[in-house]
Amino acid sequence: MSFSVIIPTVKVGALLDRCLRALARQTHPPDEVIVVIAHPDSPAVMEGDWPWSLRIRRCSRRTHYGEAVNIGLAMAHGEGLIILNDDTRPRAGFLAGLYAAWSRHGLALYQPRILLLASPDRLDNVGHGLFFDGFNWARGREAVDGEDYDVEGTVGAVSGAAFLLPRQALDALGGFDTSLEAFGEDVDLSLRAVRRGIPLRYVPGARIEHALGASYGRYSPRKLFLIERNRVRVAVRSLPASAVLGLPLWTGLRWMTMASATAGGRGWGTQVGGVARIAAVGGALAGIVHLPDAVRKRRADARDWQRGEVGMWRHLFSERVRLRDLLRPHEAER
Repeated sequence: MSFSVIIPTVKVGALLDRCLRALARQTHPPDEVIVVIAHPDSPAVMEGDWPWSLRIRRCSRRTHYGEAVNIGLAMAHGEGLIILNDDTRPRAGFLAGLYAAWSRHGLALYQPRILLLASPDRLDNVGHGLFFDGFNWARGREAVDGEDYDVEGTVGAVSGAAFLLPRQALDALGGFDTSLEAFGEDVDLSLRAVRRGIPLRYVPGARIEHALGASYGRYSPRKLFLIERNRVRVAVRSLPASAVLGLPLWTGLRWMTMASATAGGRGWGTQVGGVARIAAVGGALAGIVHLPDAVRKRRADARDWQRGEVGMWRHLFSERVRLRDLLRPHEAER
């Protein structure tokens, strides 16, 4: 089986060079690497003698993450498609671990063990859990890495920072929803995969380090606006109908829990300013404006669903985020 690695980038420079050099040290190197430069004014990619075919595509306009990834996917020849942020550094057995898991389990989306580049003994995430309103929460964020995370299993959603998408899954799902702009594209793709009967598998032996927040920053009003807006759109598109009807209840409960924690000086909400909190509410309201589009996509997807309402509730329950998890000081972030 052949591998193509797709790396969307804006900054290029040292971040991308570090990622490419780490890929060159893989025990199972890729067959090709595709770099999509998502801004026409970004610097050129550094030259190098790479053990693969390096293909570069520069976009003629500012291009968001999902669209840049889709451009790379359309160019790729591999059977296994690895999506990486440019601010990641794969460890030596990263691709070999994904290859081995794919060989054993077949069709699935594969989530590696993502560690913090600044503190490699701690986790960025081992996939995402889901709250009942579609809000995703990074599992293991900032926890000390250890044997608790050595067991293969499933996840609620894969992380867009790094995952394996087999071509058969791409053919079924059609890539990222570019209308989301940024944040939530990975959750959207994951839930559409679950609806189509495609599992989301965690691969602990595939390790990669991630410079958390290097791509988009942290806690900005724009970011929180997009997270909440897209959460509503993704939920309406793929969650069980009864969960969609309960969105105001679930979201209200989540916000009250987080607000209570913030008032008590706990949780990551203590680091979020008032303007960003207002932006989050505005994002949820903006999501309502996009409901007709989400409903239209839901109806189109439903023709190919393999999992019904009960199956999706089983996924939500098995991969759920509990309210007490929201009190911990970390965030869902690419």
